[in-house]
Amino acid sequence: MKTLMLTLLFLVLGSAEHLSAQPTGKEPSPQNRMIKFLEWSAVEPDSRTVRNSLQKFSQMPFDGFVWRATTRTGDQMMWQAWGDRAYKMEEFQHVLEDFQSIPSTSVADRFLRMNVHPGDVNWQDEDAWRIVCENFRIAAQLIDKTKSTGLLFDTEQYHRRPFDREEVLQHWPMDSARLDNLVFQRGQEWMRAVNEACPEITILLTFSYRAGKRSEEQFFRVGNYELLIPFLDGALSVCTPETRFIDGWEYAYGYTKPHQFARANRIIKQDIPFWTADRSRYRQHFEAALGLWTDYEFRDFGWNQTDFSGNFHQPDQLTARLGQAASQVDQYVWLYSSKANWWTGENLPEAYIEAVRRAKRKVTSAGDLP
Repeated sequence: MKTLMLTLLFLVLGSAEHLSAQPTGKEPSPQNRMIKFLEWSAVEPDSRTVRNSLQKFSQMPFDGFVWRATTRTGDQMMWQAWGDRAYKMEEFQHVLEDFQSIPSTSVADRFLRMNVHPGDVNWQDEDAWRIVCENFRIAAQLIDKTKSTGLLFDTEQYHRRPFDREEVLQHWPMDSARLDNLVFQRGQEWMRAVNEACPEITILLTFSYRAGKRSEEQFFRVGNYELLIPFLDGALSVCTPETRFIDGWEYAYGYTKPHQFARANRIIKQDIPFWTADRSRYRQHFEAALGLWTDYEFRDFGWNQTDFSGNFHQPDQLTARLGQAASQVDQYVWLYSSKANWWTGENLPEAYIEAVRRAKRKVTSAGDLP
């Protein structure tokens, strides 16, 4: 009997592994994929900066970048959209005009950043939530009309914490199970609004399902993100077949070892499907990406532009770590920068440009992985 039970257990585990839609470990995706490097600056370029500086930026070793949408008065949409500020599409006519002047083949992978900010919307407030959905629908329209690839959805809770169960229940008491159902519903409504304007959108998330687990990565827990799980479950349940979600795994900012990148891939591919409401849809729509930070924790380690020995990622190390990240993603490796500016060259030593260029060259010349 014991032997029979063990045999059945192995068969079940083997079947579960076989059902995974994506390979794991060192082969996270088909060998003929093209790895792409994305740039994300702490001060993202607005449409006018993109228009004026894209030709210079195109000399950098990136396939794409993150940009921000601003009104003519300088109002940054990403910092007000998850609140009571109701935007109108006509406020961004100049954005469309700026992008229309850009060749469509020039650094083609572009992501519009949107945040969970200010985040002070009651999940129960129908009118307030309608504003949030409309704001994101307009963002998706901008993505579609500017021929951008998708949305950089920064789910970090910078101000109020809409995914923090304890904080939400403190401000708006209700039954916890009802809250889960309500957040799932809002995820559906949010996704429908986005897909209405852009059915084939790619959504790159800074934090995804991992953030919603109490066993989240050490040093990265800022509040509670439990409600992010039902929100994403709701979005997944109604998204179009063409919608792509990418777990950007911001935790990798300070990774230094190959096994750290491999572990991230394993969690995204093997563990997270079992944390979702629908494993099949997760495997169909979710992909793995990894992000590094050029001048990582510069306040602690410094950012010396002549003596690199004290910088967290020294040039040769950055090259190697970008390659290690590239070996564990489906398509995107993204590079965040605080002081170093890839658009103006300010605070950006040539050695770091060459470090990324070497990593990109290795990926490209290999045809698959470095």
